[in-house]
Amino acid sequence: MSRSYRGVRPKTHRVYSVQDVLTLYDISRNTVCNWVRGGLVPVDKQKPQLFRGAELARFHADRRQERPKLRSGEFKCLGCKAVLFPETTTVCFQTSSKGEMFANATCPDCGASLMKRLGKTEYDSIRNCLDTNTSLNSIDEELGARPACIGTNQAKPAQTQPSPNDRLIRDWQDYAGRYTEKTVDAHLAAIRSFEAFIQLKSFSKVTTDDAAAWREDVVSSGGGGLSHSTIRHRASHLRAFFEWLGKEAGFRHLAPVPAYFELPRRFHQKKVSKSREYPTLDEAEEILDAMPTKTLKDRRQRAIFAFAFLGGLRADALITVRRRHVDLARRQITHDGEEMRTKNGKSFVVNWFPRTEHFRQVFIAWFEEGTALGLQPDDALFPDLASLSSARRRKKDPIAPMKTIGAVSEAFKIASKNRATAYSPHSARHTLVQLGDQICRTAEARKAWSLNLGHASEEVTWRYYGKVDDGRKREIFEVFEAAEPSTSDELELMLAYHEHKLMRGTPEFEQAEVLVFARQQERRWNDQR
Repeated sequence: MSRSYRGVRPKTHRVYSVQDVLTLYDISRNTVCNWVRGGLVPVDKQKPQLFRGAELARFHADRRQERPKLRSGEFKCLGCKAVLFPETTTVCFQTSSKGEMFANATCPDCGASLMKRLGKTEYDSIRNCLDTNTSLNSIDEELGARPACIGTNQAKPAQTQPSPNDRLIRDWQDYAGRYTEKTVDAHLAAIRSFEAFIQLKSFSKVTTDDAAAWREDVVSSGGGGLSHSTIRHRASHLRAFFEWLGKEAGFRHLAPVPAYFELPRRFHQKKVSKSREYPTLDEAEEILDAMPTKTLKDRRQRAIFAFAFLGGLRADALITVRRRHVDLARRQITHDGEEMRTKNGKSFVVNWFPRTEHFRQVFIAWFEEGTALGLQPDDALFPDLASLSSARRRKKDPIAPMKTIGAVSEAFKIASKNRATAYSPHSARHTLVQLGDQICRTAEARKAWSLNLGHASEEVTWRYYGKVDDGRKREIFEVFEAAEPSTSDELELMLAYHEHKLMRGTPEFEQAEVLVFARQQERRWNDQR
């Protein structure tokens, strides 16, 4: 069966072991060996072999590149679209009725049949490889010494620039296995950025001067357009990396380096934050009603939008929900940290939020449509369209959730198409926090609301989501000006006064009497206005 690796995207900054490559591309060790013989360059000549993600991407892009003419001994696979040198054991010859010579072979990657018309010279070269049991790439002069680049039409570098730090970075990746994929990627971006700054100098030779020079460059250039938050995180990631490296055998001399990544205090000062844009629940309902419903994709996008307001899940968690995680009868969602892409691997049960009846109708309609299409409990709640269309005919494993949040982002983009504000998937959580602020009347209710959003405490909810924008702050202070508000302690004291729970002559009684009198005077003044 033919295959294509276009959908496989190795991460540029990562270092992959042979086993990682086997898993990423779902191939055999022989295929990796063929790739190395065909031009894939390991990070060095040591064993076991390691490969840069950037080099894997370069190698496959080069193989897919259309060439006006194949090199000697090279075949183009029409199955996986790769340009390659097949194994000599699969090569055989045949002659047409017109006397033309052809070579047949098998693609080492996807197993498809290969065919190439040969000239006399190429036929002799391939025949010689078969007779001497040598690889076909040995006859290609272009894989030998490259000619000097003379003139203006110089060739681009064929390989990624080798780094002496790749094995160290691979060791750090093993150590960083406790982090999420996004966190590892962020750390690696910072490490590779610093590596480029010191011009691929070995990390074992890094000095405090190098770290200080990086810091001064960031301070003077403003990080090349990066935000203060990004710069702070990169400095933190570099400090953490060199703290780890300084504890490894042979690198103890690096112990003073981490402190030199500390940024000036002004980089830690919070700037005036922009108010987050999010719709009210009524506005979200209007947006939902305006979304198209004609095609299967339209209905999936509409259901994704509705589900975001129904359960308040983050985009990564939302797209990895399986149908069995949803309990329609109990109106609950199992937020499974082991099976879903969740923040910090949290597992808890989400109750559908109140006041979301309109969203429920749309989501339940989608769930029932999925059942009619043949989706099973273990299938993704929001599968890709190809799997969704063929769900009834398949006899394979359950349909896996999509690997990215692209479908969620697209759903919100479509929803915001004719709106003045483009809402993000995370805006649904802000809408729900606003709703909770309006309807939660007790501390216990606020606590339950926060837990339903996946927050460890209500403090997290109101610190990061319950922001008061400038407009709302102005309204609140206008109320302060109109009437001096009472604190909760003062309200409790006045209530006790009216219920005759205070003893006359005590300080509490006298204070309550003053408060009650002031409140009565205020009401009379308001009535006279």
